[in-house]
Amino acid sequence: MRVGPFALMPICLWVASAASPIAGASTANPGQLAVLAPHFAKILQLAAVDPALAVALVPDLWIDSLIAGALAVEAEVAVRPPPSDPPQQWPIGPWPTPISLASAIEAVDASSVVALYEALKPRLAGRCRQRGASLAVCDRAMRASGSTLSNRSVLARAADGSKSPITPTQRELARLGVPVVTALRDQIQLLGIALWGPSWDADR
Repeated sequence: MRVGPFALMPICLWVASAASPIAGASTANPGQLAVLAPHFAKILQLAAVDPALAVALVPDLWIDSLIAGALAVEAEVAVRPPPSDPPQQWPIGPWPTPISLASAIEAVDASSVVALYEALKPRLAGRCRQRGASLAVCDRAMRASGSTLSNRSVLARAADGSKSPITPTQRELARLGVPVVTALRDQIQLLGIALWGPSWDADR
């Protein structure tokens, strides 16, 4: 399972879940998450008042993770999952329980995430070009991964163990539990509409 420490920070609501697929969240280094999450929270706070300065504090490694994760999530294929998955082990990084992670996601100011993402686009375009992709391709992957992560099939899997086809990342996200999936879904819907307008479809 693949994951980077950036994936479960509050931006994991998808400018980061795209960041490095949430898939395999339990394998992320808890120490790295505990150290990096507060730093990212401070960057988001700064983005609310000075997006350009906030972007200057984002390492290239995070941007590369964002691109790679979004492209990976977009490319995944849904398959029928097994009847059940092993329970998620907690804590994950600085979050001791699903409720604590859900609360952290709910507390994120979506407008700050939007401001950071918009200000990040010039650097994002450059990092995309280094991978042989255009900003339009990367932006499409962000949009598609947002739809994937907030799709109703994830909540169904988390709530009642639905055996409907699901992607590997969706399946791992479902293991985080209903509170996390619900909080993430709500935030992604806010971000999707803010970035791409009311026609954005989370359940496409």
